[in-house]
Amino acid sequence: MKKTKSIIVVLLLFLSLSSAFNPQDTGLKPGKFAPVFEIKDSSQTFSLSSLKGQYVVLNFWASYDAQSRIANIRLRNAVDKMVNKNVCLVSVSYDTNRSVYEETLKLDKFNTGRQFYDEAGSTSKVFGDYRLKKGFTSYLIDPEGKIIASSLSPEKLTELISQ
Repeated sequence: MKKTKSIIVVLLLFLSLSSAFNPQDTGLKPGKFAPVFEIKDSSQTFSLSSLKGQYVVLNFWASYDAQSRIANIRLRNAVDKMVNKNVCLVSVSYDTNRSVYEETLKLDKFNTGRQFYDEAGSTSKVFGDYRLKKGFTSYLIDPEGKIIASSLSPEKLTELISQ
C-alpha cells in the first residue's frame, strides 16, 4: 500500500513538472502581428490584409457555443456605436452546418458583409494559425496589423479605441 502511494506521488509530480516545462501555446499574444488569412465563403472571398489601415475586431465563434455567440453580438453592438472610429468587425464562424450558421445570422440580425463561415472547421489554416484549439476568442488588431488585445469585452474594446 505504501509503495502504491509512493508511485502515485512520483507520477503526479512527474506530470506536473512535465506540463510546467512544456506549456501549451494557445491563442496569440498582444504585440504579435496577426496572421494574414484569406477565407472563401460561398458568396465572397475575404482577405484580412484588405482592412490594413483600420482597427479590426476579429471574432471567432459558433452558434453551438453560447458564450462565443453572445460575445459576437456584444462586440457587434459595440462596434456599431463607434461611428467615425475606423473600426470594423470581422467574424468567422466554425459552425458544423452552414444552414445553422445562416439561420443564426438572421436570428441575431447580423449584416452578412463581414461574417464568414469556415467550412474546413478545426482543420482550417485560420483555425490553426490563430490557435483556436482551446476555444473561441476575439482579437483587436491595429491599423498596422498588430494584435493589441485578445478576449475582448465591449467595455475593453471601447477603452482601447478611445485611447
